[in-house]
Amino acid sequence: MKKWYLLAFMASAYIVTAQSADTLSTATILADGLEFSENRTLVDSTIHGLSDVANYLQKDSRFQIRQYAPGSVATLNLGGANSTQSRILWEGIDISSMASGVLDLSLVPSVLLSKQAVSTGANAALGNESGMIGGLDLGWNATSKSFFSTAFGANSIGMRSFVVQNGGEFSGVRYRSFIKTEQSDNAYPYSLGNNEFTMSGMEYSTLTLLQRYQGKVGRVRWNTNIWYTEGNKNSRGSVLTAGNRNHLEDRIVRGLMSAQKRDLKATLFYGKEWQSYTDTASFLNLRDTNTYDQLSLRLAKDAKNYTTSLVAAYVQGAGTSRNVSMAQLNASHLHKLGKAFSVTGKLSYWNNIVVGGAQLNWAGKNTAGKHHITAGTFYRLPTINELFWTPGGNPDLLSERSYGAKYSVLKKWNALSLYVSSDQLYFSNLIQWTPGTNGFWSPENIEQAYTSTSSLIGSYSNGNWFNEFSLTHQYSRVISSVVPGNEGKSLLYRPDFNAVYTVTYDAGRFNAQIRTHYLGKRQTLRDNSPLGTMPSELWMDVSLTTKVLNKVRLLATVHNITDAKRNFFLNYPMPGRYLSLTLQLNSKS
Repeated sequence: MKKWYLLAFMASAYIVTAQSADTLSTATILADGLEFSENRTLVDSTIHGLSDVANYLQKDSRFQIRQYAPGSVATLNLGGANSTQSRILWEGIDISSMASGVLDLSLVPSVLLSKQAVSTGANAALGNESGMIGGLDLGWNATSKSFFSTAFGANSIGMRSFVVQNGGEFSGVRYRSFIKTEQSDNAYPYSLGNNEFTMSGMEYSTLTLLQRYQGKVGRVRWNTNIWYTEGNKNSRGSVLTAGNRNHLEDRIVRGLMSAQKRDLKATLFYGKEWQSYTDTASFLNLRDTNTYDQLSLRLAKDAKNYTTSLVAAYVQGAGTSRNVSMAQLNASHLHKLGKAFSVTGKLSYWNNIVVGGAQLNWAGKNTAGKHHITAGTFYRLPTINELFWTPGGNPDLLSERSYGAKYSVLKKWNALSLYVSSDQLYFSNLIQWTPGTNGFWSPENIEQAYTSTSSLIGSYSNGNWFNEFSLTHQYSRVISSVVPGNEGKSLLYRPDFNAVYTVTYDAGRFNAQIRTHYLGKRQTLRDNSPLGTMPSELWMDVSLTTKVLNKVRLLATVHNITDAKRNFFLNYPMPGRYLSLTLQLNSKS
C-alpha cells in the first residue's frame, strides 16, 4: 500500500440545555425552499477540514450512509431514496456519475460542505436538473485573508491522515489549497456470538488535492477549480466469506471554470474517472476496468423574478463492461409569482427520450414561523450502466418518476429553535436489477412505491451549554410490483428511525461533547424476512477538545464508548470502542 505521508436517541423529545456563537441555529431559503442550516459545534468545526462527507454528516439524522466498513465505498441515502435518486452538485454541475449513478462520499472532503449543503425531498428539484428526493450542494470560496493550517489525525484501528490548507491573495487573485492523504490498516476487533475475532484485509488509502483561484476582470467575476482524488480500497468480504479479497482502485480528476457578469453565469466542467475492480468472491474471479468522462456546460440567468439554466453534457463510458457515448440536455426555469409563490419547470433529453417535471412552491412567514410548501412531479434518468452494461443492460428503461409534496416550518424563541419537515412521495417505474432467463441480472421498471419521511430538529442553548436533537422517521412500502409477493414490503436498507442527540459544554479552555446515535432496524431481503432484518443500534461518542499555545487545537474522541455491536450491512461488523486523536495547527489564533 502506498505511503503518502510525505506528500504533504433516541433521547428525550424535550431539549434541555450548548454553547456558543459557533452553533447558532439558522435556516436558509434556497430557490424558495426552506432547509435547515446545520449547527456546527466546536468539535465539528475542528474535524470539518479533516474528515470526509460520509463521516461528517452522520451528525444529521436526515442523512444516512451505506458502507461496509470505515473508509470503504460510501453512498448517500436521503429521505427513503436509494443512492441513485439523490444528486451531488458541485457549483451547480451534477457530478453524480451518469455511469453508476452514485458518488463515493468517502472520497469527498467535508471542507466542500457549507452549513446549507443538504437538501431533502422535493427541495432537491429546486436546485438542479434531475434531483428526485434529495442531494448535496458542494462548493467553497477563497478569501483575501491569508491563512495556513495543518492537521494530523490518527485512531486506534490503524488510520493516519494528514491535511494541509492555505489561502490568501496575490495580484488581485484569491486562492485556496487543500491536500489530504489518509490510509488505514482498518484492523479492529469484533465478536460473533461468544467468539472474538479481528477484522483484517480492509485496508484503504486515499489522496485528495483541491485548488481554487478566483478574481475579477472588469465586471466579470471568475473562478477556476481543480479536484484530484486517488483511492485504493480492499474488502475481505463479510465474516461469512472471510477468505475472499476484493480490490478497488479509483482515480478521478475534475476541473471547473466559471465566469459571471451581473446576473449571467457560465460554468464549464470536465471530469474523468478511471476505476478497476477485482472481485475474488465471484465464481468468475471478475476483474472490471472502466473509464468515465463528462464534459458539461451550464448557462444560467438569475434575475429578480426568475432563474433559468441550461446544461449541455457529453458523457462517455468505456472499458470492460460498457462502451457508449451519449449527450444530455437539461433545462430548468423557476419563476416567482409575487413574494410567496413560484413555479418551476424542468426538461431533460437523454437516451433519445425527453422527460419533464414541474412543481408549485409557496414560502411565507407569520407568527408561527417560516413555512414552505411544495408539490410536483420529479424524475430520475437511467444511468449508462443500467442502459448499456454488458451483459444485462436494458436500453428500453423508462425514467423513474415521483409525485409528491413537502411541508417545512422553522420557528425560533430566543435560545430555542425548532425545524419540522415532512415529505410524501409516490414513485412509479422504479428500476430494480432482477435475474433473467439467461442467468444474467438486468434492470427493469418493475415497482411502484410510497415513501413518507418526517424530520424534527431542535436546538437549545443556555449559557455554556448547547443541545441539539435530530430525529428522522422513514416509512416505505412497495405498492405494486411485477415480482409477485413484493406488494406491501418495506424497501431495502431504509432505517425506520434515525436520531442524533448532541450536548456540549464550553468550559473556556476545554470543550466537551457527547453525541448519541440511534439507527432503527433495516430490511436487507426483498421478502422482509426476519433472517435479513438488521436490528436497531445505539452508540455514543465522547469528545474533548482544548487549545494549546493559542494556535494548536487538540481533539480526543472515544467512539462507540458503550462498545455497542453494530452492522452497517449484514455480516459486516463495525468497530466497537476505539479512540481517535486530531492535532490542528493554525497560522492565526
